[in-house]
Parts: sequence; structure tokens; C-alpha cells
Amino acid sequence: MKTFNKIIAVLYIIIISSCEDVPDFDSEKSEPVVEAFIYEGESVDDIYLKKTVPFNSGSDNEPELISQAIITITSHGQNFVLSPFTDQPGRYFYDGNDLSVNIGDNYQLTFEYEDRIISSTTTIPSEPEGVEISPESIEIPEINSLLDLRDFRESFQQTIDVIWNNTENSYYYLVIENIEDNPQSIDPTDVLGGLGINFEFTTSPTQQNILELRPLIHYTQYGMHKVTIYHVNEEYALLYETSSQDSRDLNEPYSNINNGLGIFSGFASQEVYFEVIKQ
Repeated sequence: MKTFNKIIAVLYIIIISSCEDVPDFDSEKSEPVVEAFIYEGESVDDIYLKKTVPFNSGSDNEPELISQAIITITSHGQNFVLSPFTDQPGRYFYDGNDLSVNIGDNYQLTFEYEDRIISSTTTIPSEPEGVEISPESIEIPEINSLLDLRDFRESFQQTIDVIWNNTENSYYYLVIENIEDNPQSIDPTDVLGGLGINFEFTTSPTQQNILELRPLIHYTQYGMHKVTIYHVNEEYALLYETSSQDSRDLNEPYSNINNGLGIFSGFASQEVYFEVIKQ
């Protein structure tokens, strides 16, 4: 899940420095960009701060990190001050065990930047309900010859179906990841398997209630896989839609940050598992 946030600051750089007018923000000034995500039942450690570079600064216009901010997250009237990672400039975490992220609770993020108070709020959505996966295992032949490829084509028609309830047309996205210590690829020529890298696939936000998993698309390796279904807030889906727009039609990216740019959003999730067995 946590891969999408890497493109947010770059997205704002592109928009601000384009010929389109962006309301309320001046491309000649630096603006704070927030990439902040909190997850139900998990520690708070996915908070990133960057700043845009003025378009006429003569630099390469890559976002710069904000490493010494005093960030506060407020919940139920209690303030929790975050700490910076010493080895990851621009990233912050809460160094304690008394800040819990709970379904239905509201959270406010606040910090000061150039005499301005930057703030945002989010609510943790409900967990995905009715999550099921079927089948829980599937046999897939290894591709070593043309004959194997023919057999594999038959296997490709088989799907592993992940379903969940979505009567309210909420937004969800899924992450499928191989969790083996030494993953083996279905296709022996696959580079990831040769390097021992676990395959991972992240979907775009969807309002559907089913995902059909197919080999070499949603998984490429044998062994046990974890599927995490995230229930996301609308602000996350709106920002994702902005990032996917046609480059010829750049519009102002969605932001829920007061006096800044970016996003602060909450998530809740459920997990299911399936195994890919070598036939």
C-alpha cells in the first residue's frame, strides 16, 4: 500500500511548475507537501514532509525534505508529538505506545511552516467486511518449454477470487505480496525470482467488491501469498485519480492539507492468504 505516496510530491511539482494556473499557490514560493498515512492497529510511522522548490530557483525542481518540523497528531483532545527518523530525513514517527489508531476515531495533524500553521484531519474507516478468498491454493506448472506454456495457458483461465462486502460503494485497494523467504518464480527467466525479491502487486482504488487474481499478473511466484484489502477514504481515491490523469490535461491535484499541499488519510484493512503450488 505504501508505494503510492512516493509520487505525491513529484505530482505537485509538475502541476505547480506547469503553465496552468493553480489557485492559492505561487510557483515562485516554496510550499510544504504532506504525505501522511495512518493505519488502524498500527504504529504511526508513515509521515513524510517535503517542500516544493520555486520554479525559478535554478535547481532541478525536485522536492526538498523538511527534516526538523515539530509535528503533532491530536486525538481525543490529547497531543502526540512525532520524532524524526535519524536515518530517513523528512520522515517522522511516534516514539511511544500510547497513541492508538482506532476505527471511527478522528485525527488531526498539525505543524508550523514559515509562520503558517499547516493542518489536516482524517477519520479511520471501518474494516473491510465479508472478506473471503477462493480457492485458497492453486497448482501452476513451471514454464520450461512450449509444452509447459500450453499447460500454463489452461492454468491462466483459473482465477483466485477475493471478495468483500461493498454495499455503500466505498473505495478499496488491494496489495498482493509473496511472503516466502526464498521465492521461486513461475517463469524461470523472471529477474525478481533470480534475485530472491518478493513479488508485490498493488491495485488502484476501486469501488468494486471482487478481484480475480491471475498468474503472471497478480502473482508471479510459488509459495504463500498475503492479500491485504484496504478500506480507504475518498480523499485518497481523489488524489489517486489526479495522479492518473492525462499529462495533456493537468489539473490541480487534490489536497486536504490546510495552508499546504498533499494528503493526510487513514486506512483499515483485513488479510487473507493463498498458496501457489508447483504442479
